[in-house]
Amino acid sequence: MRGKGTTKRVTITDVAKAAGVSKTTVSRFISGDIESLAEDTFKRIARTIEALNYRPSKLARGLKGRRSYLIGVVLADITNPYSTAILRGAEDACHKHGYNLLACNTDNNPEKERNYILMLQSHHIDGLIINTTGQNNTLLQTLSAENLPIVLVDREIPDFNADMVTVNNRQAIAQATQFLIHRGYKRIAYFTQPIRGISTRTERVQAFSAALNEAGLATNQDVYEVDSEEQIRSSIQRFLSSSEEHPRVIFAGNAVILLKVVLELQRQGIHVPREVGILGFDNPDWAEIVQITTLAQPTYLIGVQAVEQLLKRMNGEEEPYQHIALPVELMVRGSTPNV
Repeated sequence: MRGKGTTKRVTITDVAKAAGVSKTTVSRFISGDIESLAEDTFKRIARTIEALNYRPSKLARGLKGRRSYLIGVVLADITNPYSTAILRGAEDACHKHGYNLLACNTDNNPEKERNYILMLQSHHIDGLIINTTGQNNTLLQTLSAENLPIVLVDREIPDFNADMVTVNNRQAIAQATQFLIHRGYKRIAYFTQPIRGISTRTERVQAFSAALNEAGLATNQDVYEVDSEEQIRSSIQRFLSSSEEHPRVIFAGNAVILLKVVLELQRQGIHVPREVGILGFDNPDWAEIVQITTLAQPTYLIGVQAVEQLLKRMNGEEEPYQHIALPVELMVRGSTPNV
């Protein structure tokens, strides 16, 4: 018999009733069998679980130390070679330590990210590695407060107590920008995906502007936030038409933008490096083939380090949270000759 003031624990039956589905359907969601669920049903169950604050019984984690031996990885964009390399590193590290990996791709969509986080939680993951959109911070704070170990990769969350594995973005951008200036480029355009409060993109733009300001080239900088092919096309045309009298170069903020910029320059018949130089942050395999100068991140190692740090927290380590910034290497190739 319950005493007065005791809060009734939410059950799977309550979730099913509120969501208007069967208990079997909710069980499929919790077990990770999401391919059998319609998208609308998946979203409805996810919203209901969050609204009711439903937490499956910890007994379901299993008898062996109450662990599921599952680690969740939430990536913002699996089409980015950066993400796939991190996933490879994380998967190898998990295999080494006897864990399985559940990977989710959000396409930088905050709603998809929220739904996947809730699904992973219901799947009783022992820890979470996330390359966040930055739009579900409250949910992540809640999970952290409930003692779910979380490691951030690449993107920071303000005032969030968690380990983070990344690279030194400011140092890398400053190094590359100074390299371009020393090579004789007077007009440098930085192309980035829309910043939208994402810490990595903000850091890189700020470091780019600071490096040009320090070199006395504050008026010779152009920053373009681009997403679609049309935005990239018009931005390239605008930059080239305004910089005809100067040695000029395009600095692409990641591998996704780098590929789109290179393809658009090819479509427009613009010769690299005779008409414009190009440098990219990230070092996709094809960059060496077409001789593009890049900043190479140790992406595989980032994935490994994220798992290793997560395992420390899962095993009870209480040391201060770590911000691990790995070095980046400038790979000089034919797309940035002296001018």
